[in-house]
Amino acid sequence: MDMSPRLKILHIVSSWESGVGNELAEFVARLDRDDFANEICVLAGSNARQVGICPITTLNLRWTFDVGTYFGVAHLLQRFRPDMVHTWDAVAQRYGTLHYGKQRVLAEKRETDAPQGIGQKYLDKKTHRLIAPRQIDHCSKTVIIPPAAVPVPCAEPIPTKSLLEKLGFPLVEPSGDYYPVHQLQYEPARRSYKPRPHYATPFLIGVVLPLCSEHNILDALWVFETLNHVHLNFHVFVIGDGKDRELFLRHRDRWKLFSRVHCLGSRHDAYRLLPHFDALLHLTPSAEHSGTILSAMSCGVPVIALETPESREYISDGTTGILIPAEGDHRFYRRTAAKRLLHLLENEELHLSIQKTAQDSVAKNYNFDTAIQRRINVYRGLLR
Repeated sequence: MDMSPRLKILHIVSSWESGVGNELAEFVARLDRDDFANEICVLAGSNARQVGICPITTLNLRWTFDVGTYFGVAHLLQRFRPDMVHTWDAVAQRYGTLHYGKQRVLAEKRETDAPQGIGQKYLDKKTHRLIAPRQIDHCSKTVIIPPAAVPVPCAEPIPTKSLLEKLGFPLVEPSGDYYPVHQLQYEPARRSYKPRPHYATPFLIGVVLPLCSEHNILDALWVFETLNHVHLNFHVFVIGDGKDRELFLRHRDRWKLFSRVHCLGSRHDAYRLLPHFDALLHLTPSAEHSGTILSAMSCGVPVIALETPESREYISDGTTGILIPAEGDHRFYRRTAAKRLLHLLENEELHLSIQKTAQDSVAKNYNFDTAIQRRINVYRGLLR
């Protein structure tokens, strides 16, 4: 096919908080406008960001299959008449494939190890190409493209107190003296022992996930309650929104963490806050949010993540991050996450080592420009 006219690509994503929203925004912003005409369809949420001059349509998805959203996508396809539909997560694939099943539909498949039901296999069969980090057993149409880290804007370091004031939260002092837990394993406590000055400045911990129970948000809250119990000086920024926001806030207030755990909601500048975190806690089993891990690693933020096939690909335990085993019940990995997060924050040498090795690993293995070019090659291959 002649590539001289601009190719019209419709990108569909379930929401900006789906884990691939920032990757999609950065990808579309870097596509050459002389070669591609892009439009973005966000199925749910608010249109809180702009991507250059790319038009964005926001629909009102309320259930897994919403009739109003279905016809909204149909109207958009009729108006825009794209040459190709690119769906960026599993929810978006359902709506793109049902309308455009026999046409050129390109779907991102993040959870390649997840069990595939009959309905999902049917959608994969009707999709023209699947982009995945590894081959999908039941489908021969897989294009293997390794994940890439979305570049994080460089920001000047802001003192912790100034950052808290800027975001509208007061600086809270710990309710008691903090004694390093792991240090006391080797050095018995003395009555005259004073906390080191290193702990006088609060640690900043990030959680960048939708507030949904399937992302283990209450388990993360339990970890923070443990840190508060030992009088660690810390603040947590939770970036994201979701259906279980009220449940999360009720548990936070019941455990008296309202002065420590701050919900920032959906923010289009979430990745500008990443470099200010001392650690990122990522306990979700979902692979669709693995891009957050790579982005944090790229700006030198140590990641404590639940061990999944995807997180094992990015993180070498103790070297480029920390992995929490998913075996056993939830109480086991809760306690493990709390202990290892404490160990990371207390051990400045380990913290600096993980920062350096994580940045080097991302720069070497997960280059974003390479991923962009590979997707463009897939576009051109489909439209010949």
